[in-house]
Amino acid sequence: SGCGKSTVLSLIAGLAKAQGGTIKIGGTVLDDETADILRKSIGWIGQKPFFTAGSLEANIRFGRAGITRSMVDMALESTGLDQLSASRGHLPVGDGGHGISGGEAVRLAIARAFADPAARLILADEPTAHLDRETAELVTENLLQLAKEKTLIVATHDPVLAARMDRVVDMAAVRSGDPS
Repeated sequence: SGCGKSTVLSLIAGLAKAQGGTIKIGGTVLDDETADILRKSIGWIGQKPFFTAGSLEANIRFGRAGITRSMVDMALESTGLDQLSASRGHLPVGDGGHGISGGEAVRLAIARAFADPAARLILADEPTAHLDRETAELVTENLLQLAKEKTLIVATHDPVLAARMDRVVDMAAVRSGDPS
């Protein structure tokens, strides 16, 4: 806690400005002129995803032009939310995610990234925090499936999730000056 994991993700997403140095995404320098363009290639899975009142489909499409029904269906199936939707009917989501569990909210945020073909860089901030082990495993599998042919950067305290990543950077060690 407090070692800068979420800050690093915010910097990469262009949501915060670096006090020094340069951030490059795919060889492009992240600055005021390129931030909006680069953000279109980023899928964000935050600790508290934003949802609006409406259907799962409306929340997957939110803010993304060109997302087709087949893309939504694929995203729902990829995250297991298709089964949830089928078992509960038209499953409305209330403002702020009211009516869905924490695990369902994370999976819905992952579904947004699945449905967005422009999302080549996926940033996930504590995606398994506060989830039971079974749901955390499902979220981990969803993330790994999403990460195929994309770049996934995860900020986590979860040693099980971290162990599934190709590379782990210990931010506490980086802060102390020993990033080995």
